[in-house]
Amino acid sequence: MTTIITSAPAKVILFGEHGVNRQQPALATAVDLQLRCRVTVRADGSYLLRAGRLHRHFGRAGLLAYKREIDELRQRQALDEIRQQAREYFAPTKYVLAHVVEQFGGPGLEVEWESALPSGGGLGSGAAASAALALAAGVAAGVKLTAQQVAWLAWQGDVIAHGGVASGLDSGASALGGLIRYTLADGPHLLPVQLRLPLVVGNTGVRAKTAEVNTRVRTWLAEHPERMHLFEEMGLLEAQAEGALAGHDFARFGHLMNLNQLLLEKIGVCHPINEQLIEAALRAGALGAKISGSGGGGIIIALCAPGEQDAVAAAIEAAGGRSLVVTAGCPGAQVEQSDE
Repeated sequence: MTTIITSAPAKVILFGEHGVNRQQPALATAVDLQLRCRVTVRADGSYLLRAGRLHRHFGRAGLLAYKREIDELRQRQALDEIRQQAREYFAPTKYVLAHVVEQFGGPGLEVEWESALPSGGGLGSGAAASAALALAAGVAAGVKLTAQQVAWLAWQGDVIAHGGVASGLDSGASALGGLIRYTLADGPHLLPVQLRLPLVVGNTGVRAKTAEVNTRVRTWLAEHPERMHLFEEMGLLEAQAEGALAGHDFARFGHLMNLNQLLLEKIGVCHPINEQLIEAALRAGALGAKISGSGGGGIIIALCAPGEQDAVAAAIEAAGGRSLVVTAGCPGAQVEQSDE
């Protein structure tokens, strides 16, 4: 029995959420929380997806028919119908698997995930699940996928999960690891900066669906197109942040994070609990703090001076959040075990 185990990291967005879908650059990084995917080859040629108590079983013909259906909805830009499809838990990963099977073939598979990432918590659990699956399914098909190929395949899952419109930012960070710059035009690119940023993640416990937040922002912008300047200013901050990283200037990087947060507040994606945790982190000495992800709850991130993460984490907990001490800049998706 052939078994393949892959892993993919969580991600956080350092700069540019919401701006990235409007032609602006964004900066993201992989953090040291891992999701693992175990793939076992099935003799009957069918596919079984498992996550906890949830499972879904289907054949190759059904899998490829599903891809054709989603492809047609994407071609028509039928976003409401795609959002309906995304309510099914396995819809994104099923779509990713269908891409791998259509392009590379391969045997039937039993797929199971184990994750240290909270689902829907803003850490890119969906992108990590898709990246780890794409890599494992490629190995099972006898193909050694590049990190860029894994990123593209995982992005297909995010398109479904986010309601038909998604950048490849999350999937790029999870597949490539390290620190990545992303634009819609050029995709994800690994920055030549060898830094491990000391971060604290603050989970608000308030779950907001990315597709719904994104729709609200699109409507807000369409009502007053002159608001586009706010997203363009996010792009300017990202460029300055790259310079701060190159100079190892954490204090400046933190100030730029705070400015990015002001823009996120202006476009209306900041829930009061986001502000509460951000203020607590800054009072405790964080160099900078902001929402990471679509907002409306989810998570915030705080950049800390070396040795200060525990104090910032305690402040976030005291303010009503749940904290995770993480290090940014870890490796991307990789094969941990293969019988191939």
